[in-house]
Amino acid sequence: MTQSERGLTVVEVLVALVILGIGLLVLAGGSVVVTRDLTRSGLATVGNARAQAKLDELMTTAASTPVRCASANFASSVAATTINKITLSWTVTPASGAQRTVQVITSYRLPGNRSHTDTLRAYIAC
Repeated sequence: MTQSERGLTVVEVLVALVILGIGLLVLAGGSVVVTRDLTRSGLATVGNARAQAKLDELMTTAASTPVRCASANFASSVAATTINKITLSWTVTPASGAQRTVQVITSYRLPGNRSHTDTLRAYIAC
């Protein structure tokens, strides 16, 4: 038997398996990071959409009365509401005046039991 017909040694096979194992671990770790980031991005997108919808609703409410901003519904939230893991609350300040600041606050839990809060702010002329 010549040296070119020998095949692989046990050491060569073990080295190849170690390199393959390390590569698979790196790929698995990367997929965990991607999954975590996709979950966070999805929650942020839904939270921002809900905040924008609430801001649009408050702007419509402010303009719905003959005297702008006079509607009883144009006020800060009494309690936060949670829908599908997104908690939403809002503040309207000051209670009177020619211009109001509206802040819509969304918060949600991220993987790893961490929380994240975003604030959408707008100024409404009354």
